[in-house]
Amino acid sequence: MKNIRICTTLFCFFLFLLPARVLAQLQITFPKSRMVFQRNGGNEASLWIGGFYSLPFSRIQVRVEPMDGGTLVDWTTIQENPKGGAFAGSVTVKGGWYRIKVRGLQGEQYIEGGGVERIGVGEVFVIAGQSNAQGFTNYGGPGASSDRVSCVNFGLGNLDSPFDPNFPDFSHLDAGNRVFPRGYSSWCWGRLGDMLVARLGVPVLFFNAAFEGSSSKNWRESAEGIQTTEEYTNTDKYAIGQPYGNLRTALNYYVHALGVRAILWHQGEADNIFNRSVDDYAYNLSRIINKSREHSGKDISWMVCRVSYDGSSTDPNVIAGQDKVIQTTGNVFAGPNTDGIQIPRSGAGQRDNLGVHFFDNGLIQLADAWNASMNDNFFQNSRPLSPTGGATITVTCGPTNTLSLKVDGNFSSINWNAGGNTQTVTVGSGQYMATVKDDRGNTLFTAPFQVPNRPTITPNGPTTFCEGGNVTLSSSYDNTFWSNNGTGKNITVSTAGNYRAVYRDVGNCEFNSDEVAVKVNPLPAPATVRNLGEARFCDRLSTRLEATDALIYNWNTGEKTKQIEVRKGGTYSLTITDQNGCTSRESNQVAIIVDPLPNRPTISAGGPTTFCADQNVTLTSTAETGYTWESGQTSRSITINQAGNYVVRTRNIYNCLSDPSNTITINVNPLPAPPTLTASGSTTFCDGGQVTLTASGSLKAFWNVGDSTQSIVATRSNVYTARVRDGNGCYSPASAGLTVDVKPVPSVPIVQQIGTYTLEATGTRQGDYYQWQRDNAVVELRTPIIKANQSGTYRAKAFLAYDNGLVCSSDFSAAIAYTLITDNDGLSIYPNPSPDKVVMIETLEDITNVTLTLSTLSGQVLWRTTVSSFAERQRWTLSTVPPGHYVLTVRSATFKASKRLILGL
Repeated sequence: MKNIRICTTLFCFFLFLLPARVLAQLQITFPKSRMVFQRNGGNEASLWIGGFYSLPFSRIQVRVEPMDGGTLVDWTTIQENPKGGAFAGSVTVKGGWYRIKVRGLQGEQYIEGGGVERIGVGEVFVIAGQSNAQGFTNYGGPGASSDRVSCVNFGLGNLDSPFDPNFPDFSHLDAGNRVFPRGYSSWCWGRLGDMLVARLGVPVLFFNAAFEGSSSKNWRESAEGIQTTEEYTNTDKYAIGQPYGNLRTALNYYVHALGVRAILWHQGEADNIFNRSVDDYAYNLSRIINKSREHSGKDISWMVCRVSYDGSSTDPNVIAGQDKVIQTTGNVFAGPNTDGIQIPRSGAGQRDNLGVHFFDNGLIQLADAWNASMNDNFFQNSRPLSPTGGATITVTCGPTNTLSLKVDGNFSSINWNAGGNTQTVTVGSGQYMATVKDDRGNTLFTAPFQVPNRPTITPNGPTTFCEGGNVTLSSSYDNTFWSNNGTGKNITVSTAGNYRAVYRDVGNCEFNSDEVAVKVNPLPAPATVRNLGEARFCDRLSTRLEATDALIYNWNTGEKTKQIEVRKGGTYSLTITDQNGCTSRESNQVAIIVDPLPNRPTISAGGPTTFCADQNVTLTSTAETGYTWESGQTSRSITINQAGNYVVRTRNIYNCLSDPSNTITINVNPLPAPPTLTASGSTTFCDGGQVTLTASGSLKAFWNVGDSTQSIVATRSNVYTARVRDGNGCYSPASAGLTVDVKPVPSVPIVQQIGTYTLEATGTRQGDYYQWQRDNAVVELRTPIIKANQSGTYRAKAFLAYDNGLVCSSDFSAAIAYTLITDNDGLSIYPNPSPDKVVMIETLEDITNVTLTLSTLSGQVLWRTTVSSFAERQRWTLSTVPPGHYVLTVRSATFKASKRLILGL
């Protein structure tokens, strides 16, 4: 068999157990996460809790909070007036899965410290026997589903015995975990743990000390101190103390501290092969049980499995030997009979060729069988062993930077993780614990204790610096006393000297840092700067500044030379650095003003930059104080019609000249020649007439009246001109004007009867003369008003006569029907009566040399006048005549008629 060693030093335990931190104010270091402590018959256990603290407390209390099952234990004092930095005490807790918190009383205030989770009060079992108890990897054994099933996953097997193991991490029992001290997987125990947790409501912890291939004889002989020989060859010897040594290790090291419910024994397959008799098997097993109780000093309960199947047969003698022990040895209980489980144990799922090992569902059945055996009778009558509280230590001051740690009480052996086996050790910075044993080898552990680290000083910069500088020295402790009488975590120093930090722990023991030396160098004298050029200039020009001699120049520009070229405005100065790296105070300051250049101007064109010769474009610069065009102009905008490249530069208020602007290129196209206009006829005609005007040449013509055809028809008076457009889009100058004179036509007259014998032709544009027609026959009269002396249908048209014989006429008016009145004696006077004394007088005949007489009814003549002709109607206003009834007489040589007339009434 291959010997596989694990770390056996207490130092390994120390590394696994504690977090990597320098110091905690208050920290639990025992128990450890996932530890399970055996409960007693009253479902209780006394939890021993220890740790360390770095603040002065007058009381240490713990609170035990249920995480899954259990009962709350509220804040309970476990130690009054702790001394020296270590604390320890016990609290009674019901079965369950817990979180432990710790706090310390400081003055009137409690300060909470670091706690621990997943601490169990429940059932602890140690497994012993051979391979079907030890288990193998990859045989299908399920890990525990419940969070409350724990083991020590130690990582390696161990064949040596006896050995002092470390105190490794406790972990969840996963499928592939090793189970201390020699289990190779969760096997059937993960499922058994789940069932016990579900049934009992408390967490479960397994240790596995089984040893594959071992017989009952090997176990008995090794328990009696005999180096036993394996029975398959009778030549190979087990390591001294094995296979029993792993069980003893588990009992002495862990069962003593945690307590135990029982040892679970599954062994007998090998004894079948070796034909063990009933009495031999019973003798071997009873001796093993007695030795376990003798070595531990505890009446440990055992549960013995009935098992003998070797892959082909069972052995009733082995079973009888197991039954004999169960019946005759006190505090031993019957475990399951597993010979009938998964028979045969061969086939596709089997992992070896022996046919003896359980696998897959067989492991499920095996766990179920163990669970059935752990009935109420077992838990009521087995005698659980309670955990033993850990050892305590007393802490006192040692020489500077050390503490003296003393284990309290008398023990057969004491071993410190830092080396040494005396009751008291003097140690420097670090974490320390002692492993103590009684005369049986039962082991307890002190709670790991943190000896403060010596303070360390961390400067925030160099400790050699120049005058005016300083350095902050930071201690690794907040509560620090400094050699310069300063206090606190940080001090800032500006004077030379040696500085040391001192930390005093809760026992007022001193821990001193190494000294840090601080050196201060003087500063060099400031330099002087002079300007070798102008102090003000336009951008892109420069000056030079020069400093007095020095080793290293530190211009505020970042330059390192004696002279610097300056192109930017600002205040310039420098410091100088000497051979010690010390930098002087600032030199005199030199002010430089650099006036900015105008922004590079941009020329924008107010229109196209390619145009015809009759056009132009305005070029405009962006705004500035002054302008200089390459073409000579000095205004912001210039209007040009000459081809060329145009560029401008601007000047700002500082008279600084800008960069040249963008270049605008102007292209000018020549104009085509103007066309010649011709008319197809007379250009003077009456409205309604027309003449065709034509522009010469092949280029498209554009007329001033809006047409764009080569020929147009003119119907209105105008001076007609045309231009032509060439392929560049340039228009020619306008042609010579061609005048078209369109004469107005008189309005179509409106003919109406305006008197008894009078017709009138009117219109918005009267004619020079008229043509009248009666019944379509021409009437000789040509005036707008005519006397109608015959009935008929009358119409008229108007004529306008122009120079050069042009006459324009209207259309005939609408016809009007006229009926001649013949029963009024050829005389018509109206209106009659005439209230306003205004009357119109017409005669049918064109009489001449006419006398008009107005007489009263009695014959008195009131008014008389003469008229040379009555060719048209006459109008009189008789305002001087009093209102009344009168007779108006019209008389000529050939005509006489009178009418009665009423005036003013």
